[in-house]
Amino acid sequence: MNYTLNSLFGVQGDVIVVCGGTRGIGREIANALADLGARLAIVATRQEACEQAAEELKARGAADAIGCAADVTDFAAVQGAFARIYEKYQRIDGLVNCAGINHVAPLLEIDMENFNHVVDVNFTGIVHCCKAAGQYMLPAHKGRIVNVSSLSALQGKAKYTAYSASKAAINGFTRALSTEWCAQGVNVNVLSPGLVVTDINRATIMANPDGYRRRIEAIPRGVPGRLEWLVSPVVMLLSPGSAHLTGQVICVDGGISTGDTFVMDRKPQDPA
Repeated sequence: MNYTLNSLFGVQGDVIVVCGGTRGIGREIANALADLGARLAIVATRQEACEQAAEELKARGAADAIGCAADVTDFAAVQGAFARIYEKYQRIDGLVNCAGINHVAPLLEIDMENFNHVVDVNFTGIVHCCKAAGQYMLPAHKGRIVNVSSLSALQGKAKYTAYSASKAAINGFTRALSTEWCAQGVNVNVLSPGLVVTDINRATIMANPDGYRRRIEAIPRGVPGRLEWLVSPVVMLLSPGSAHLTGQVICVDGGISTGDTFVMDRKPQDPA
């Protein structure tokens, strides 16, 4: 077999839906896919923001781009958005699920409406988007889905009960769905970022600079993540090169999920 970058990792001309693609991680991924010549559909809550993102992506070099507003917690709305995307392109090759929110509060203080809303957006929204995409991917026997989770799915953090639970649910759902769909040509994987400053956590980080510094010190690479470092794993998971890779959680976190840099600097004293 002769290998080329395009045969391994090419996404040119593919129709890829990015949910949560107007800002943060989703927007950076959409920017990269535009540069690589994909056809993009941006799904987010506000139609104006979706359309603006689509125009900017076409200006970057996307083969085409459209914006379709939908509240991911509303399955009927999500179905409608995917129907419009399919009507335009007659195919859906890839899906990246990036929509997410957080509400930081102790469990005894968080209002259950807020707790449930975090779970609905972060987890149920992904279920809705996967189900809507599957209606078109499964008959075509082709599809690549990347669900964005978080290090918080693997490591607990005080006041993050809703967020951590929603992200852990993504990992379990992805493993189950990948097993269900892989024989029909649809792969489902997870991208799990470590610490990356985005709109979802910027205010919390700015309010606690000492905690931010200590979190960075614990990362084996010694630096926080950057949006652009999340791009290449997603492109790989959307490309032909991921044909036999499904149900996996790909951690892009500077090594923190495998261990931290804490070292005992003194030997324990022998008992007297």
